[in-house]
Amino acid sequence: MQTDARLDPTNTMPVAHTVTATWQPGPFDHHRLHAFAVARQALVDGEAIARRLPRGYGTLSDQLRRALLSAYLQVAEAAHRAGADRAARFRGARGEAGEAAAALEAVVLLGLAPAAQVAPVLVLLGRLCAMLTRLGQPPR
Repeated sequence: MQTDARLDPTNTMPVAHTVTATWQPGPFDHHRLHAFAVARQALVDGEAIARRLPRGYGTLSDQLRRALLSAYLQVAEAAHRAGADRAARFRGARGEAGEAAAALEAVVLLGLAPAAQVAPVLVLLGRLCAMLTRLGQPPR
């Protein structure tokens, strides 16, 4: 369990949210997708790594953040689409998840974070890519 300070959308005062591996569905279609929960956790865990990258690696940090956020948002968007449009959005999310994985691999290769810290996020992204491969198949 990890505590993360975020803004509550109903209030302007900072509150502590607890980020856990458990997922509680909400009212939207994307909340029913396990792929969304995995993308969500990858986003949170990957952001923690991006935040700790040293000065001089802002471009890598930004690229990692954008790829993680894009994968997360595209999974949500795909859940609200139908047919070929839905499959295309899932394929786009898969591409972004792969890009995020490559950015994290670069972080390890450059010695910017320990492999043990990055590995769990890579596992999440691998799971996400596997799910999105199936979800991104064209409708029959």
